Amino acid sequence: MSYENEGNDEEEKEIKRPSIPPPKIQAPKIRPPPSPPPRRTPESDMTPSQPSSAPPKPPSSIPTPSTPQTEQYSPPPPQPEMTPTTSIPSESQYNNLEAQLEQKDAKIQELQNQNSNLNSLLLEKDNNIQQLNNKVTSFQNQLQEYETRVNQLNEQKASLESQIPQLKSNIQQLEQQNANLKQQISPLQSKIEQLSEEISYKNKRIEELKEPKAVMPSSLAQGKTSQESEDYSSSSLGMGTSSSSSGVSGTSFTDTKRRVCPNCGASGAAIKEVEDKNKIISYIPKPTYAKKNVCTKCGFEF
Repeated sequence: MSYENEGNDEEEKEIKRPSIPPPKIQAPKIRPPPSPPPRRTPESDMTPSQPSSAPPKPPSSIPTPSTPQTEQYSPPPPQPEMTPTTSIPSESQYNNLEAQLEQKDAKIQELQNQNSNLNSLLLEKDNNIQQLNNKVTSFQNQLQEYETRVNQLNEQKASLESQIPQLKSNIQQLEQQNANLKQQISPLQSKIEQLSEEISYKNKRIEELKEPKAVMPSSLAQGKTSQESEDYSSSSLGMGTSSSSSGVSGTSFTDTKRRVCPNCGASGAAIKEVEDKNKIISYIPKPTYAKKNVCTKCGFEF
């Protein structure tokens, strides 16, 4: 940035408005006075700043009067003032100078425009540099955050890696337990199959017991009872039957009257006979329901 400003300063120094040379002053021709020339005054007192030609020297042929040593020196009479005559430049020179001046002004204006453009570009570059610096700072902050995050993740990784052996041992223990459980599953599955078969069988039995049984009419019941009594009398009066056969028939007769729960095996007072409201035998003269047995121990109905 400083090199560009130095270059612009050098260009401005090089391109300056040219200084107009001073007009030429012609010294008037003055006859030398008979007295010696006066002392020269300092250059600062002279009105022309840069005379083009020095005043003519007095001729050497004129002898200077010698002053006696005893007599006091008297100042010479004052000389007439020199009026410088300025030479006016010609019109062509003036036009040339004016054209050069316009060219230089145009050049200066162009350089000023270039300088303003360069300054605007420089300002834009400075803004871009500031924005890039801000981005750099934000990226540095993000980088620090990421570094801290990476450090945290590395610590977590180290802790997890330290837990890996323990987890492996746990996995081995679980695999052993799984193998043991698999060995225990096979007998349990066979037992489950057996229990499921028993359950299905009992369900079928329950359904069979729940099915309604046909109620015999009173005449058929009386005929059956009379037939049973006849069979019983004939069996008791028969001489050809043995005592063992009579004993077997007696036990079978008593077993048919004994009520036993098919579910739990309870019998006797544990079995109660109640009405089955779902099975109606007749409606005349009033609704008559069928009977069913209920086990008081397990609640099974049959």
